[in-house]
Amino acid sequence: MTKVVTTCLALALATGAAAAVSPLEVTKLPRPAWNRASAPGPSARVRLTLVSSRPNAITDVRAWFARNKLDLALDRIPGGFDSGLPLHPLPAGTPSSFRGKRLIRAIRQPRRLLLVYGRDFASGRYLIGRTAGRPQYGFDFLSYAYAPRIAPGEREFVFQTPTWAVEAGGTLYVSHSHSTYARSSEGLNGYVTAIDIARRTVRWRSRPLVANAETFVLAGDVIVTGYGFAREPDYLYLLDRETGRVLQRLRVPSRAEYIVRKGNILHVRTYDRDLVVRLAKR
Repeated sequence: MTKVVTTCLALALATGAAAAVSPLEVTKLPRPAWNRASAPGPSARVRLTLVSSRPNAITDVRAWFARNKLDLALDRIPGGFDSGLPLHPLPAGTPSSFRGKRLIRAIRQPRRLLLVYGRDFASGRYLIGRTAGRPQYGFDFLSYAYAPRIAPGEREFVFQTPTWAVEAGGTLYVSHSHSTYARSSEGLNGYVTAIDIARRTVRWRSRPLVANAETFVLAGDVIVTGYGFAREPDYLYLLDRETGRVLQRLRVPSRAEYIVRKGNILHVRTYDRDLVVRLAKR
C-alpha cells in the first residue's frame, strides 16, 4: 500500500538562505511492477510518419533548438554544468535542496514547476510539484531506482532516475531510465509511469525499453517517447495515454535525445540526425 509521510521540511532557497518551514505530504511509492511486455494496445487514431531526416553536427544542439524555434521547458539549475541548452531562468526562491538532496532538474509546466532532487544529476529520488512558489505534492521514487536483476559489477551504473515528467488532467507522467546498456539491468530499463495525483496511486506502468530520451511529449490521447542506446535498436514509441500500451514504434537512425512537439509535427533530435516526424491521422 502506498505510504504517505507527512513532515515539516526546511527548504533552502537557491540563494543559500533558509526558507520557512512548510508542511508537505510526500508519497513514498511502493516497489513498481517490472513488466517485460504488455499486450498490444488498441489502434490509435494517429500514426508516427517520418517526414525528413538530416545529419547534424552532434554538438549543435542549441542551434537546432534556435533554428526550429523550439522551447525545451527546462530551467537552469544552480551549480549545474553548462550544457549549451536553451534553458530558462529558475524562479527566485526555488529550493535548491530537499531532504538533503540537491536540485537536479526543473521542468516547466503551464501551471506547475516540477522539481527533481537527488544525490547527483544521475540519481534523482524526489519529485516535487510547485505552484506559485508553494509545494503542492511530492513523490519519493527510491523504490524505482534499481531493477530486481542487475548484471554483476553493474550496480553503480543502473540507478534509474526520473528523466522527464509531464502533468496533465490530474495525472503525472514520469519516465525513469539509467544511462548504460539495457543488459546491465537485464532489459528492465526505460519505463513510463502514470500517477493519479489526487489519489497518490499508480495508474499504469509501461513495458520496459520505451523511454530513455531526455524528453517525451503528450499529444491528445497518446504519448510519444524514445528509446535507444549504442548497439541497441533505436525507436520512437507511440503509447496509449490511458493504459501505457505500445501502439506503434518507428525506427530512427540513432537514439532520440529530445522530442519537441509543435502542433502535429514532432522535432526529434537524435545523436547524429535531426528528424521531423508527423502525427498523421489514420
